[in-house]
Parts: sequence; structure tokens; C-alpha cells
Amino acid sequence: MSEHRFTLDNNGAGIAPAAARPAHYTHNLRYEKPAGAARTTPEGTLRALSDLTVVTCACGLTTPALPNDDARLLYEEHRNVIRDETA
Repeated sequence: MSEHRFTLDNNGAGIAPAAARPAHYTHNLRYEKPAGAARTTPEGTLRALSDLTVVTCACGLTTPALPNDDARLLYEEHRNVIRDETA
């Protein structure tokens, strides 16, 4: 074995400390179920909140309670926007 010991010197590496680096993930896209038992639709029918979903993201996106299919479409659209930003 060699007597030479390897020492790591990062002084000139140009990497900023973790606190100074910008966050890599400005998005945190998620589905959430709204609080409460039920709501009335514009047509006047009572709809269970289990059929509704809220889409939120750390970038500031927050939707009202939407039907699950509409929420899924909005989620996919925003996910595509995130993908385009990171590309």
C-alpha cells in the first residue's frame, strides 16, 4: 500500500453552500381532497366532496374544488409546463 493519503480540497470547486444555492424544486404538484361534507353545484344538485379534487402546487397554483376528471386534466397540463421549464 502507498503511504500517500488522498485529501479532498474543495476550496476552488466553485460549488456554493447548500443555503446559498437556489431550490431545484419550485414545484410540488399534488391532489388534495377538500374539507367538508358536500357542496351544491351550479345546477342546484348536492354533490359529495369525494367526487371533487383540489390541485395545488408550491409555485402558487391552487384550484377550487373541481370534478376529478377536470382536476386530472389541469394536473397533467401543469405537469407538462413543469417538464417544459426543466427541459
